[in-house]
Amino acid sequence: MDYGLVPAIAIAFISLFSPCKKTDQPMEIPCEIQSDNVAIGSKLLTRPDSDKIMGEASQLTCNTFLKKGDTLEYKCEYTALAQDAVSGKTGKLGLMDEVYKDAAAAHNAYVAIYESNRSHPGVEIVSHMGDEAYYHTDGKNFYFFLVRKGERMYRMKLNKVTSHSSEAEFKRVGKLIVDRM
Repeated sequence: MDYGLVPAIAIAFISLFSPCKKTDQPMEIPCEIQSDNVAIGSKLLTRPDSDKIMGEASQLTCNTFLKKGDTLEYKCEYTALAQDAVSGKTGKLGLMDEVYKDAAAAHNAYVAIYESNRSHPGVEIVSHMGDEAYYHTDGKNFYFFLVRKGERMYRMKLNKVTSHSSEAEFKRVGKLIVDRM
């Protein structure tokens, strides 16, 4: 055996099992923009709706469809075209529309999400919006709706509220989406 190679082999072996560096940066997963006959999220939440909620121009940055077990999941996301000069934030508005196998399964999913959030400040039950709904905001960073209608449930969230964002438009469009379901 060539003992001159042992240190090189040992270093190579150790480097294979060295600990990974932790990073504060989340991994970015690219999002596809699928055709609307496959991914219908952007028909429920349109770009003009997004522009009104964000109070500025936006673009569709995600529109996907997935089948997870018995559940169909449609997602879309809009991103503001510019960073807000006042807040320094760039608005993102997302919608997830889920179609469950039946109303009971959708209700169970709704209850699980509501129960995990109901004790947070800013959560309020909304009547006359689907079969069950709640709205949540912290007053400065996000607006959120969770709405169930029959076997369907949608979540809409404006993340990174800016000086242009409109809570009134968010609530108006949230009701429109229920009518479009």
